[in-house]
Amino acid sequence: MKSIVVAFGVLLSMLSQDGGSTEERTPWTDIPTVQMRGGLSVFWAMGGSQSERHRKEAAAHGFQLSTALNTFADYPGKQKENIANFAKSALANPWAKPPFFERIVRRNIEARRPEGIFFHDIEIPYSDDAEAAWENAQTRKLSGASSFPEFEKDYLKEWSTWFSLPLQWTKEIYPQTPVGLYGVQPFRRDFWGIAGKSASQIDGSHATDLDLWRNIDRYVDYYIASIYAFYPTADSVFYMAANVEENYTRTKQFGNRPVYAFEWLRYHNANKWEKNREIDPWLVEAMAIVPWFSGAKGIVLWGWEPNDDRPDLAPYAVFDRYMRSLARVSKLSELIGRGTLVVDTPTYDLWSKRLPLVRKIVVGQDDCVVMAINPWQSDNETTSVETTCGSAPLRVEMKGRMVTLLHSVGPAKTFF
Repeated sequence: MKSIVVAFGVLLSMLSQDGGSTEERTPWTDIPTVQMRGGLSVFWAMGGSQSERHRKEAAAHGFQLSTALNTFADYPGKQKENIANFAKSALANPWAKPPFFERIVRRNIEARRPEGIFFHDIEIPYSDDAEAAWENAQTRKLSGASSFPEFEKDYLKEWSTWFSLPLQWTKEIYPQTPVGLYGVQPFRRDFWGIAGKSASQIDGSHATDLDLWRNIDRYVDYYIASIYAFYPTADSVFYMAANVEENYTRTKQFGNRPVYAFEWLRYHNANKWEKNREIDPWLVEAMAIVPWFSGAKGIVLWGWEPNDDRPDLAPYAVFDRYMRSLARVSKLSELIGRGTLVVDTPTYDLWSKRLPLVRKIVVGQDDCVVMAINPWQSDNETTSVETTCGSAPLRVEMKGRMVTLLHSVGPAKTFF
């Protein structure tokens, strides 16, 4: 198998002709406050020139705080002992940690006292090809294995220590702090590896994700699903939903710890045509709402704005739209938190058939919270779908690419 390097092809012909937001940034004083209940949470992970001012404003507007650590960096040493740089040369040899591994990691953890939840950002390349690694004499020697079956059994387990040891040391140093890992995931971030694929194809391309994760799981308090947007297309809605959903369903075997979706209000720089542009308003709304109906219990808003010279303004022009969308969810958060998500048709199947994304959270008998979006249609189209809430039939209308959000109790429907 080839090295695991997350790569997203960019197809210019698929990009939307829609422009980005032409709105101006909104003063913090005009931004709505959200109050999540029922165990749902929104976290702030923004940085930049005005990070402290924005951090205080975010906390006042309903966000909980978070602390990120670039775990393998060596800022004091001007990157001479940067573990991530070293890891590039150890792609097929997990036993080849640098001699300064523990010293650098522990120093970084101790220097980054947590405020709120804590997460390690560890994004290093690694190979899941044990057969190819076995062919390397140095790797075989360092492994101490006398046979390939023994080597294969330990290969991913050893790779997992690059991620699990920093988590373990964090728990020793800050035992009361919830700890997570951004980088590898129970289901690693994927876009075109899901679109149009069957369940067996998806499982095949992600066959080693859980093998690696099993050795990491005990050291995390929550799971992370990265859903940064790449394309201003309908596919992005299903990409976000599928990546949260796949992590949510896979982690159930480990317990009931929450899944947090990591988001950014700019297009990822892997898309060279759209990189760093603020995501389109209709997709902002989907990003704020869809994850809660895909298994997420929290959203972590990441960002980096190094040249922000107006701390009195919220950091993005689309931020007001984002917060107003979160406010819609907050009104239903107590119901969402105690309800049960129903995934009757997997997201990848809806995606491949270009059907609307409809999800419901069952709160009680004939009592449901329903979310529906049809991003395949134009902004001036309206369609509807038939579903049920318990024994009650339910027709849900979707206008353009906007998200329909409602609470259904028997024949009564309340829209949010």
